[in-house]
Amino acid sequence: MKSFRASRLAALAIAAGLPLWLTAAPALAQAPEQGQPMPLGPHSQSAPPLQDEPTPTFLKVVPSPLLEPAKPPVAGGRFDMEELKAPDIEAIGVLDDKQGGLGAGLWHGSPATLVRLLLPQLPAAPASRTLRSLERRLLLTAAAAPEGGKGLLPPLLELRAERLFALGEIEGLAGLLKAAPGALTSPGLSRLKIDTFLLAGDAKAACAEAAASGSGEPGMQVFCMLTAGKTLEANMAIDLMRERKDADHAFIAAAEAMAGTPPAKVTRLPHPTPLHLATFKAAKMALPPDAATSASPALLRAMIDSPGLAVETRLLAAERAETLGALDTDSLRKLYGAVTFTPAEQQAALTQSDKTPRGRVLLLRGAGGEPTPSIRAELISRILAASAERGAFSATARLYAPVMAELKAAPELAPFSPMLARALHAAGRPETANAWMALAKSNPATARAADDLWPLTRLSRGGAGESASPETYAAWLSARELPADQAERRAVMALELLQAVGEKVPNAQWLATPPSSTAAAPGPKPALKAMLRNAAEGSRTGETLLLALVALGETGLDKADPDTLNRIVTYLRLIGLEREARELAVEAALANGV
Repeated sequence: MKSFRASRLAALAIAAGLPLWLTAAPALAQAPEQGQPMPLGPHSQSAPPLQDEPTPTFLKVVPSPLLEPAKPPVAGGRFDMEELKAPDIEAIGVLDDKQGGLGAGLWHGSPATLVRLLLPQLPAAPASRTLRSLERRLLLTAAAAPEGGKGLLPPLLELRAERLFALGEIEGLAGLLKAAPGALTSPGLSRLKIDTFLLAGDAKAACAEAAASGSGEPGMQVFCMLTAGKTLEANMAIDLMRERKDADHAFIAAAEAMAGTPPAKVTRLPHPTPLHLATFKAAKMALPPDAATSASPALLRAMIDSPGLAVETRLLAAERAETLGALDTDSLRKLYGAVTFTPAEQQAALTQSDKTPRGRVLLLRGAGGEPTPSIRAELISRILAASAERGAFSATARLYAPVMAELKAAPELAPFSPMLARALHAAGRPETANAWMALAKSNPATARAADDLWPLTRLSRGGAGESASPETYAAWLSARELPADQAERRAVMALELLQAVGEKVPNAQWLATPPSSTAAAPGPKPALKAMLRNAAEGSRTGETLLLALVALGETGLDKADPDTLNRIVTYLRLIGLEREARELAVEAALANGV
C-alpha cells in the first residue's frame, strides 16, 4: 500500500513538472550545439565580461531588445517555463536611447527586403553634417531587426558594417564588430575587420583576423610577418611580390623599410588602402601628397594621425574630414595648435592668405590673439568673407566660434554685426547670433544687411505657424543684388525650407519669387519621394532616414532639389527629429546664399 502511494505521489510530481525543472537546469548551463550562436548574456563562455576590457561608454555593447532576461518565479513556488531563444545578431548595436540611438523599434514595420536594398546605397560622404550624424546613428543603433529577414545573406550586420567603414566611422565600427558573436564570419566581414584594425593601429588584431580567416593576400601576409619579427620570411615574400606584373611598388618600398632597408622615395599613391597606411606608418615613411586628395573618409581619419605624413597633407586631410563631419571641430583646432612656425611667420600672421592650410592656421592664431575687439571683429569678418569665396564659410565659422564668442555685441562693433550673426548661425549658436542681429537692426548703416538674415533667424529659433509680413519678405528679397538665376534659387530655397520647419508661407510670397529660365535641379525619382512620404506618415523611423539619405545622396546642398530638401526637413520633423530638421534647414539655407 505504501509502495503504491509512493508511486502515485511520484507520478503526480512528474505530472506537475518538478523533475523536469530539476533536470532542465543543468541542461541550460551547457554550451549550445556546434554551429549555434553563443548566448551574449553575462555567463557566456565565448568572451570575457565586457568590464575586463575598459571600453568608452559610447562603444559599449547595447543589449538587444530581443535578449530578455528570464522571468523570476512568481509567488507560490510556481514557475513560468519559456523556451531559451538564441540572440538575434541582426539586433546588435552600440547606441541606445541614452547614447544617441534612434530607438529599439527603429525598423518596426519595415520589410527586410527594402532595408537590405537601401542600405548599400547610403552615401559615403553626405553633403550635410547633420545627415551624416543621422546616418551614423542609424547604423549603430541597437534595434530589433526588420521583418522577414531571417536567413538572408549577407547578414544585415555586414551591410551596416560596410557602410560604417565607407562613412569613416572607424571607432563606431570597431565597437559594432566587437559586439558581434565570434561565430558570425564571412569573407566580407573578415575583410572589414582587418581594414578596421589596420586603420585603428591595432596590427596584432588585424593579423590575428587575417590568420583566422585564411586571408591569402600577399601584402597582408608580408605585413604580418614583419610585425611578428619574421624578417627573413618577409624578405623572401617581398622578392616574389616584386616579380609580379601588377606589383605594388609603393607597398614594397614601405615593407622593405619595415624590414630595415633604407626607404626608397615614393612620389605617387593615388589609391591608398588601409594596408598602405599601416605599412607606411610602421616604416615611418611619409605618404605622397596625392594620397590625401583621393582618400575616402575612412582613410582621412587615419592620415590625420599619421606622424610620417607632411604637415600640409595632414592639415588638408583634417579640414576635409571636418567638413564631411568625420572629424569634430575641436580636434581640428588642436591639430592647428600643434603646428609650429618661425618667429618671422608668427609676426606676419595677420597678413597671411587663407589659400593654404598653414596660412589658415596663422590667421586663426592671429585673430585669437588680437586683444582689441574692433580689430578682432574686423579681422574675423574679412576671413569669413574670403572663406565664402572658396566655399568654406560654414567650416570657417565653426572653427572661429570660440573666438567670436569672446566678443560682446557693442555699438562700436555694429559694422561687423551682420557677418558675425550669419557666422554664429552657421556655427550652431543661434542664441549668440540673435544679439548681433539685434545690434545690426539698431544701426541705420547695417539695418538693410540685417534684413538679409531674416530667414536664418526663423529657421534657427522657430516660430511654427507664424508668417512674415509682406514687407519683411520684400525687404529680404531686395537686401542683396544677385543674377536672376541665383536670386530665383535663393528665394525658392528659403521659402521651401521655411515651410518645411512649420512657417506659413502665403501665396503672395510664392508669386513674388524672381523668375528664372534655368531648369530645375534634378531630384530623386517620384517613386522614391512617394515611399519617403509613406514611411514618414507611418512613423517608420529607420525607413524614413534610409530613404531621405538615399534621396539626397552625395549631392551638394547648393545643388540639391529644393522640393526634396523640403520633404526631408518636413519628414524629419514628422518622425520626431525636430532639432536635426532645423539644423539641416540652416545648413541648406547657408549653402544656397540665404
